Amino acid sequence: MKRVVATALLVLSTACSPTSAQQTKQPAPTDVVATVGSTSITLAEVDDKALQQSASSFGSMKLSQALYNARRSAIDEIVATMLMDQQAKLHEIDRATLIEQEITSQIAQVTEPEIVAWYQANQSRVQGASLDQVRAPIRAYLIQERMQIVRQQYVEKLKSMTRVRVMLEPPRITVKMASTSPTRGPANAPIEMIDFSDFQ
Repeated sequence: MKRVVATALLVLSTACSPTSAQQTKQPAPTDVVATVGSTSITLAEVDDKALQQSASSFGSMKLSQALYNARRSAIDEIVATMLMDQQAKLHEIDRATLIEQEITSQIAQVTEPEIVAWYQANQSRVQGASLDQVRAPIRAYLIQERMQIVRQQYVEKLKSMTRVRVMLEPPRITVKMASTSPTRGPANAPIEMIDFSDFQ
């Protein structure tokens, strides 16, 4: 591994330069970004779902990273739906029945002590409301949380039975360092770690 050490001034002069930072090639709408068995999922299909998500879901992320996260989330949802539809067809039932059998019925009941414990641990979130006022929403929230866990476990089980590939590439930036940057290790190392530091 070659290690490159750069000061904060070098970060401004190289990593932030439009001539030295190059984004990876943008995928086209017809590009296949995932497969479930022999079925392909295109970027256009993913964006139909990804671009419906709220921008606030991604906070202060850079647009490229937020878009990647939205697309990846959409791919995961499309893959899960396809896998469950395939499984439902295999058992000659509809998806709703499959979800009831494999997910909903597996969720443990939420108990009163669990509701009280959540209420006591999240006082800032209930904004002064009494336990009686928020008992039902807390119960619904805990049930939903458990359903997501059981659903994810079931989807992972289905993935182990059907080959799933995701080809969507995360955003990457190529950083070209100045030849005067201090380095350690061989120049042709297969992995290069760049350490940006401000020694003050």
